[in-house]
Amino acid sequence: MSLLKQVMVKQRVNLYLPRFRPAQLSAAMKLLLKSILALFVFLLVASLLLASTQWILQSQLAQAEHEQQALNDKLTAVLSKIPNMTIDKSLQQKIEREKILLAKQKRVISFLRQDSINDSTSFTPLVEQLSQQAVKGVWLSKFEIIHQGKDIQLFGFAKSPDKVSKYLTMLGNQGAYQGRVFKQIQVRRGEKAWSEFFLSTQEKSANSLVLSENISGVSL
Repeated sequence: MSLLKQVMVKQRVNLYLPRFRPAQLSAAMKLLLKSILALFVFLLVASLLLASTQWILQSQLAQAEHEQQALNDKLTAVLSKIPNMTIDKSLQQKIEREKILLAKQKRVISFLRQDSINDSTSFTPLVEQLSQQAVKGVWLSKFEIIHQGKDIQLFGFAKSPDKVSKYLTMLGNQGAYQGRVFKQIQVRRGEKAWSEFFLSTQEKSANSLVLSENISGVSL
């Protein structure tokens, strides 16, 4: 009988009553959990996006570096085929010397051509008659024929100033020098016995204009 009572008691217990239900979370706690879960999902998605973006950028950077290296290799190959265009300084100096020599030769050729074409403007008599002067105590070191033979300049040394006067007198007796007046006569006494002299038929003010057209020589 007691066993029957116990069964009846058990059957009378309503397990669905609120006191037999498990404890439930409050609304605030549920909201907090949902927020944490949403934040976790967001961070997970952001991490995946960041990793994907980084992988894409690294791939693009590697591709760009590969292309840059290929371009550098091509540029190196092209430059290796180009001859060295650097000008050798010694060669450049040699070229400049050859240019100066060529200009001098052109002036000489022009002088000789003019001498062969027109005897009236020939400098040959001036040079020949100048070389024929033999005054003891006078040494002619250089001469210059300028202004197409219009003027002549003489440089040299003399034992004394009177030797220069004698030299000019004898030179004036030559046909090519008759009528020529030496407008500049400079005699400078040197440290030794010889004096240096300079003779010119042109005006002193025009001395700075003769350098570009001088034909010079030494005494023969």
